Amino acid sequence: MENKNIRELTKDKLEIFWNEHSEYLKYTFGRKVIADIAKFKYDVHQNQELVKNYIELNERGTSQLRQFNRLNYGYNALGGKLTPGVIGLHSRATLDDKDTTHDHIFGVTAVGWKVHTIIKELFDEGRSTKFIHDYMTEEWLPNHLYYWCQVKITKEEHKKDNLARDEHTLDEKENLIHYNEANIELLV
Repeated sequence: MENKNIRELTKDKLEIFWNEHSEYLKYTFGRKVIADIAKFKYDVHQNQELVKNYIELNERGTSQLRQFNRLNYGYNALGGKLTPGVIGLHSRATLDDKDTTHDHIFGVTAVGWKVHTIIKELFDEGRSTKFIHDYMTEEWLPNHLYYWCQVKITKEEHKKDNLARDEHTLDEKENLIHYNEANIELLV
């Protein structure tokens, strides 16, 4: 069976989660957005070679900034986690195999970089701090909560030989292509 789109699978649970926790989510996420904007403003007045060395991706596709955003946004943007216990998402195999782990469906590095990139683009367009903050917390975040969803899968399913890592776009991950390719059926 092919998995549905993650938005479809999690829509009801995420709506409940947002309704119960939106003020806290907007606060924790908003703090990070404001901090990013302050860092962009700081960088404008710094030695651009230093900024470039910190920001630009190297041949491995990473940088100090990308690694920081992996933690800042990928793991910690919400001030909590959208675990399988919250979302109710698990693989069919976990019904029989109790040796499990939680997998970040989109990957924390990709999510962290995506959020950072959107904020940077808005900043570069000359948008005000208030506009960026309000857009990211009031519009973007509630429509993209699924980026932080985790699924319970077996440790065998989670092995990198079974489940591709960093080989799919966020759009492909939204459509659960990596789970379909790995023959991992997801249930809610």
